[in-house]
Amino acid sequence: MIPFAKTKTEREASGDPRLSLEERYTDHAGYVAAVRAAAAKAVAAGFLLQEDADALVRQADASAVLKP
Repeated sequence: MIPFAKTKTEREASGDPRLSLEERYTDHAGYVAAVRAAAAKAVAAGFLLQEDADALVRQADASAVLKP
């Protein structure tokens, strides 16, 4: 696994063509919103139970992804 760079500057310095976390989500709230949306889509498609989706959103909110 190769983690995403946090910022565009870090990404460009390493030559990574993939978008950085900031480019993908802007901030922590954007990351949590993306997890929430993906979890809701998986629940609607029948691939994830709502209780598991709720747990994933809680984990995303508690994570350090893009927290200052």
